[in-house]
Amino acid sequence: MPSIKALRISVSLPNAHFRVIHSNSPCKTYPLPPYSTVIGFLANILGDKDKINQMLDETFALGILAKHKYLTREYTWLRNLSPASHRSRFCSNTNRKWQELPEHPGGQSPMVVEVLNQVQVYLYLCHSNSSLLQELQQNITAPEKWFSHLHLGRSEDWAMVESANMIDLSVSNSVEDLKEAGSYYQWMPDSKHTFGLNDKICNEEYNELYKKIQGNAVLVTSRYELVKISHSKGKSGEIRNFAHVPAQLCCCPVPFLNNFSLPSLLTDTQVSTPVYMALI
Repeated sequence: MPSIKALRISVSLPNAHFRVIHSNSPCKTYPLPPYSTVIGFLANILGDKDKINQMLDETFALGILAKHKYLTREYTWLRNLSPASHRSRFCSNTNRKWQELPEHPGGQSPMVVEVLNQVQVYLYLCHSNSSLLQELQQNITAPEKWFSHLHLGRSEDWAMVESANMIDLSVSNSVEDLKEAGSYYQWMPDSKHTFGLNDKICNEEYNELYKKIQGNAVLVTSRYELVKISHSKGKSGEIRNFAHVPAQLCCCPVPFLNNFSLPSLLTDTQVSTPVYMALI
């Protein structure tokens, strides 16, 4: 059975929020982290800019599985510390009352945030540099090398690494190896961004599966570059310009193909689910 080596990191989080960027009150969450969030997580573990550049300079592949038990809503405040915002709200630098009630400097607005609870995430990384994978695996237990505490998404959502092991992702269409596909949310990238296509996975089978799978089309953020911009008032700054991976957000059993067979996919036989790997 053909297979590829991958580093699998098992992570649990009491709470998590992976914001749907254009949502606002409620701030909606995806059920799993985007590729960009996972890249930041791995960069934090490496804790060295040269090694991070080494990871990003070569083509690599990421796969993400996630599930959660509950979804709740947090009620909080959105606050602004901008002096201009303060003057606009209170008409004075020294005033903090609005309708005779004191408020936070700059003003405040109520905000509703969707939060995932009791979250389990599996991260899969394939990289041509085996020493880099080994270093990631070793740094998991070396917090003194991290940039900060480990988190996925918001800094308050601490991530607890349960294991980090090198495993074989086997190509299989066995019912036993695919039976838990409906238990995990995944990004299923389109064929132009899929790792192992033609080499390990049949292109025709994958394209047919992509059309049949139940899921919403999403542009998933991945890597970014810093781009200098100029503001209307003559000031300059930098923004993160993200690349995106077209994918489907799916959480469903693998459907049969037109010939009534299951497609051959990269699978984690220990978790009994396909792993859709995206080229980054």
